[in-house]
Amino acid sequence: GVEGGETACKLARKWAYNVKGIPKYKAQIVFAAGNFWGRTMSAISSSTDPSSYEGFGPFMPGFKIISYNDLPALERALQDPNVAAFMVEPIQGEAGVVVPDEGYLTGVRKLCTAHN
Repeated sequence: GVEGGETACKLARKWAYNVKGIPKYKAQIVFAAGNFWGRTMSAISSSTDPSSYEGFGPFMPGFKIISYNDLPALERALQDPNVAAFMVEPIQGEAGVVVPDEGYLTGVRKLCTAHN
């Protein structure tokens, strides 16, 4: 549930500060649009669904949202040296069953590895 996503955000930030050397409070987490992982403030801060986030701001700092299934958008986002993580659902289910193009997840892995 939502605890998994919350813990992933915490671990990504901790790793970013202690291992990658991102300056304190500067870590960014990139999310794929169309996600759903809960109703906590972190979860709705990464949401693109107005029914999930409308009226609940301000939202968590350090979150950036890019298009799902868009490797060029991810590559652009990863140019920021303060990116700590990319969070994506392999198959999105909130608005139906949304499956990425073949090779998308492999491309995600390659880009994330290349940009640490």
